Amino acid sequence: MVLFWASAALAADGPVSQYADDIALTKATISSLAAKDFASVRNKLDPTLGQISNEKLDQMSNVMGASEPISGETISSTGAHNFQTGDGSSRVILEYGLTGKWVVVDAVVKTQGASKRFIGLYLTVNTLPLRELNAFHLLGKGPIQYLFLSAWIAVIGLTGLAIAAAFRRHSGWRRWALIVVMPLGLTPTLAMNWSTAQTWVMEATSNPAGNVVPVVAFRWPMALFGYAATGAPFLYISAPLIAFGYLIWSWSSSRRRPSLADQFD
Repeated sequence: MVLFWASAALAADGPVSQYADDIALTKATISSLAAKDFASVRNKLDPTLGQISNEKLDQMSNVMGASEPISGETISSTGAHNFQTGDGSSRVILEYGLTGKWVVVDAVVKTQGASKRFIGLYLTVNTLPLRELNAFHLLGKGPIQYLFLSAWIAVIGLTGLAIAAAFRRHSGWRRWALIVVMPLGLTPTLAMNWSTAQTWVMEATSNPAGNVVPVVAFRWPMALFGYAATGAPFLYISAPLIAFGYLIWSWSSSRRRPSLADQFD
């Protein structure tokens, strides 16, 4: 059964990625977990995780179950490593299809020299596969999602309006320079998971004191969409202050400009 667990996940994989070793390690560890080979699992855990009890590992093993998986798929593999030493960390997300459920494995692998160990290993049980859970649906969302979507559309619309105004008002290099910088976001980027309504700041970094958000950030273009590591779609916004400032300046200058009738009074 252990061999089947590994081969089921391998069968659905595409081309071998630069994280092939980390993916293989994760699959082998899940196979050991399903077989209740807890000694092998502990040997792959980083000491910073502390001593994981048999009860905890048994709970995780029961999530995977003793039956053979129906399917297995590598959802994503991302990370950052030192180009010279190879040290770094990667995040591997797998999905196993079991009878009546899908289990998502979210693993973080730390590489240091020839050693590879897990600094995070999480299991999530879903009633549907990720491809269905993450499918984009416009209807059936909450007020927070629609409010964020409205702001996202408004930012794109106002930026387009500013670009059109600059195109009409200016010529030469000024026109094209303004068109290029108009979509530049200058504030921290707020993102929202469209499926769950979870929000986060994309530039935020973590340290022992907590999360740190910069005062100024650069994002071009200022509003777009993307996909999380699990495949969930998300929208993001960074305020295009240059475009907003240009619209305000253009509006105020047009109000100060005397009308043709006023000039002949």
